[in-house]
Parts: sequence; C-alpha cells; structure tokens
Amino acid sequence: MNYPFLFARKERKGLYVLLLLSAVFIVGKFYFSPAPATIEGNSKMEVKSEKIIPAYKIPNQLFDPNEIKASRWIAMGLNQKIATRIEKYISKGGHFYQAEDLLKMYGMDTVFYKKVESKISIVAKEKKQINFEKKVCVSNYTPHQIKTKPLIEVNGATQEQLVEVNGIGEKLASRIIKYRDLLGGFVRKEQLRKVYGMDSANYEKIQNQISIDPSLVRRVDVNSATQEELAKVKFIGIKRAKALVSYRQQHGNFSSLKDLLNTHVINDSILYLIEPYILLK
Repeated sequence: MNYPFLFARKERKGLYVLLLLSAVFIVGKFYFSPAPATIEGNSKMEVKSEKIIPAYKIPNQLFDPNEIKASRWIAMGLNQKIATRIEKYISKGGHFYQAEDLLKMYGMDTVFYKKVESKISIVAKEKKQINFEKKVCVSNYTPHQIKTKPLIEVNGATQEQLVEVNGIGEKLASRIIKYRDLLGGFVRKEQLRKVYGMDSANYEKIQNQISIDPSLVRRVDVNSATQEELAKVKFIGIKRAKALVSYRQQHGNFSSLKDLLNTHVINDSILYLIEPYILLK
C-alpha cells in the first residue's frame, strides 16, 4: 500500500535541513534586527530638536530697553551674550533714544528685534536745566559768570589735554594720538570709533566735549610726493603709491582728483577715504 505523505530518506534529510535553516533565520532576525523607536524615545528627540529653535516670548506690555536687565532680555528669548552686552552698554552710560538703536548693538538678532519692535516704548531723556535763580541766592553768581568747560580740539591736543576729557584715560589718549598720527588727523568725530578701546558708550560720553579742526589734517600733494610719501597715506599703501607715481610719470601731473580713477588702482570708495588727506598743486 502506498502512503502519499511518506518521504524517502534523502527527502527527509532535505526537509530537516530546510527546517533547521528556517529556525536559524527566525532566531537571527529576532536578535539582530534594530529595536523600533518607542514613543518615549521619539518624544525625547522631538523635545531635543525643539530646544535648538529659539523660542521668543514677546511681552504683552510695552517696555523701555533702557530700564530692563539682561535677565529680562534672556527671558524674552534673546541670546545671553547680546543681553549681557546691552546691560553693560547701559551701565557705562549708554542710552537708546529710539528702537532702531538696538540694531547698532554688535550681534543683535534681527528676527528677535522685528518681533519686539512694536512693544518698545522709550521715555524721552530729559536734559537737566540749571536753576540760575537758586545759584544767585546761594553763591551770588549771575548766569553770565557761570563758565562752560571749553571743548578739546583733538587734532592739536596733547595726551595731557585729552585726559582732561571725561571718559578718556591715559591709555585711550595714547591710542588716539597714535591713530591720529597714522591717519594724518581726524576730519570727523566718528573716526574716533576706529580707535582701539573706544566703544559706543565711551564715544557717546566724549563727543560733546571735543571738537575737530580739519584744517590741521596732514595732506600730501599727489603731483609732487614721492612713492614713499604717498605710501604713508592711509588706504593708499605701497602698491597704489607705486602705480600713482608711474601713471604721473607717463601722463604728467593730475589735473583733478577724479583723474586718480584713471589709474585703475583707485576706485570711488578709496577716493572718498583718501580725499581729505591729499591735494593737487
């Protein structure tokens, strides 16, 4: 009698091998396949990613940037370094007169500024007025006898004179003179911002105590100066000085300052910077 479900010896061996391989495959898949991320794991990843994106907390009420501390800025979502920089600026006598002044702070987050701009309300800084009537009663001085401190002219001032300005110490005075000699003199007060150690608070403090006389600026005649003399002019340097002298020798003297543009080493931006320090004779 034939049994259709009976296998020969070779067939049984093949079947055993197949079953064994299947078992190995199932066990291997169970032990070596990566475990699926749990809901808790996914939530932690989401929380971590959310921390990377700055969360701005815009206040409902108006605020004056001159009156709040660094901790308040940080609470609104501003970077800690910038918040500390603002607090330091205020502590040194700095003042924001309009909302846009915040953008002058180094590293200010423009996205943050746009979000809080509508909430900024700056109280106008009142100027202190002298009550002359009380002065007369107490000290018997008339208003005409009250003398104002004379302005210090920076281009001609000595180090000792610069130190008399409230906000300028000996080191800063020395740096101002060093930069003045390198530059050839100041033509605008704003150039003092380029002096090392002169921050915004310091500049705001001294700008009403000083004056600038552009006539004292050292100027070089482009038509007669040597290559070495031209090279000493800030923003010209050796390469431009050499090109200017070479062009002058080939084409003759410059008739106007705009002729310097024909040398192709002076562009409009450079000409604007060097114009106060050169002349044509």
